[in-house]
Amino acid sequence: MAGIMNVHRLWLAPIVVVAVTLAASACSKNETAAAAPSSACTVTLGTTTTSVGAAASTGTVPVTAASTCSWTAASSAAFLTVTSGASGTGNGSVGYSFAANTGAARSASIVVNGTAVAFVQAAQQVIAPTGCTVKLSATSAKANSGGGTVNIDVTADTNCGWTATSNASFLSVPSGTVSGNGTLVITVAPSTGAGRSGTVTVGGQTVTISQDPGVFAAFNLFDPGQTSSATNVCQFRSGGASNTCTLQSTSFTGGANAIVSYAWTVQYTYGTVKVISSTSSVPSLAITDTCGVANSGATDDGALNPLDVTLTVTDGAGNTATAKSGAGSQPALFVQLFNCGK
Repeated sequence: MAGIMNVHRLWLAPIVVVAVTLAASACSKNETAAAAPSSACTVTLGTTTTSVGAAASTGTVPVTAASTCSWTAASSAAFLTVTSGASGTGNGSVGYSFAANTGAARSASIVVNGTAVAFVQAAQQVIAPTGCTVKLSATSAKANSGGGTVNIDVTADTNCGWTATSNASFLSVPSGTVSGNGTLVITVAPSTGAGRSGTVTVGGQTVTISQDPGVFAAFNLFDPGQTSSATNVCQFRSGGASNTCTLQSTSFTGGANAIVSYAWTVQYTYGTVKVISSTSSVPSLAITDTCGVANSGATDDGALNPLDVTLTVTDGAGNTATAKSGAGSQPALFVQLFNCGK
């Protein structure tokens, strides 16, 4: 009887060991799964003013995230401090503050779960000394969406030094101190977005630069003889009749100023180099030609030749934009030359 019991114990021992091992393995897997971060946890940062002046200032960055998404926020520089919202779950916001800048312009970022918003803080402004009068020819100016320069005449005594500082990322000014009279050249970067404004400080005075909304140029090619949809090939193939393809502008503006001018330049080779130039208020242009012109290079299968198109649009405020076939988002275009009846 004792022998039988010993045999039972021998059989039970491995079973117990296996059961304990399986339980430990299951526990280990559960702990690993619980610790794994969610791959779907992403955050989106809202808009905030990213170009700040040299003085101390504060602001907030909105954070959008799923209700189960945990996030943390950190600053990349000591002069930019996270004052609230260093961590959170779901929607929230991060508060921040800038220390006053006593030197050159500087930059820093706030990073939330790997997504960053970059800031630029303006350099310290040197204000004209007491008794030194600085006069500006204008305290406001306008630039079109294409960018360019704005000139501000500065009048001051010969012993009066003044500097200029940009408070906006799309405006740039020369560095250094100027004594007496001078002309400040403000360079405005091009814009393809909404209208915007920024300021430049000159000798303690503020110049406001406003920039018009961007203009967007684009177009499509239509050949009704082969399809009702936009295409990249205009075919000249009808026997005894001309073929007409149409270029149609899809341009638009980012503001209230409508497009008032469409300037087209079209070029292709069909025996000789053919050029069409047209400027009008009409957003379309017709291209008409015939099949099988003698010694033109037309074939039974249809020879492909490049169709070069340039469209420049202008809005009511004088802002312009240009689109070219085969450049940017515009596809390359062609004319296809058939012998008549093919």
